[in-house]
Amino acid sequence: TIKGSVMIMRRCVKTGVFLLWLGAVLSSQALFARENPRVQQLIQTLGLRHLNAEAGMFSVIRVSDLEVTASDGKSPASNAIYYMLTPNEPINYVHRLFSDDYQTLIEGGPADYYLFYADGRVAKYTLGRDISKGQVLMVPSPAGTAKAIVLHDGADYLLVSSILSPAWSPQRSRIGADETFIKKYADKADWATPAFMKFLIGPNFGHALGANDDGFDLHIDATGQMIWQGMQLTEKQVLVELEKLAASNAAPILLITIANPAQQPVAAKLRKLANDNGIADVRISPANSH
Repeated sequence: TIKGSVMIMRRCVKTGVFLLWLGAVLSSQALFARENPRVQQLIQTLGLRHLNAEAGMFSVIRVSDLEVTASDGKSPASNAIYYMLTPNEPINYVHRLFSDDYQTLIEGGPADYYLFYADGRVAKYTLGRDISKGQVLMVPSPAGTAKAIVLHDGADYLLVSSILSPAWSPQRSRIGADETFIKKYADKADWATPAFMKFLIGPNFGHALGANDDGFDLHIDATGQMIWQGMQLTEKQVLVELEKLAASNAAPILLITIANPAQQPVAAKLRKLANDNGIADVRISPANSH
């Protein structure tokens, strides 16, 4: 019918306008990333790199030499990282940490922190310097809390320090959530709608990324990062996991896959690290052989 044809045309026009808008947004974000000198300076000086799954950018400042006993065994007492959001990556997606996490504003912002406590409560904090408007300079997240962070529209970037105690561990981290999570927290606050929570979960909806105690298989990506269960590890974090593997298995095996032959030196260094910690069986293979 003529009426039906008009409706279809209107939808097409709306879709076209949306796509043009989306293209403009993505283009402006890419332009921002290239042209904002302070962001580029921070990325280069602090060694920030993309954070898998959670999104945003990070670099590890330090992993403590002090040792404590955590829920998954021996652990460094704490670790500290830099973390950044920009208009190019404005969301840190829902993830749950089983360590205390203290995030302190260094510069930039504001950004909203959405917290989902283990007991079913929720809270929202705005990290920023305008304390007269209720903004805060630090957001503590108790162990067992899930959180997401959203950069405010118009904010150039957010740079924070994040200190975890005990130190971050793949076993004490879960990225993503599902309908069970949404049902638990739905309508606990005006903002806690199922649609908004699904937005905060983002591409990780329907699954949870995190490590268990079933072995320790490392992947060395094309940039030389050491990846386990989709999560980036520093050399010290790898050492912690190797010590756990050696202590829990009578015949421990370390499997290493490499993205390309250029990462052979990284794999060789990991082999020596494993051998020095009592793991003699180290198997290295190209990623495309699996």
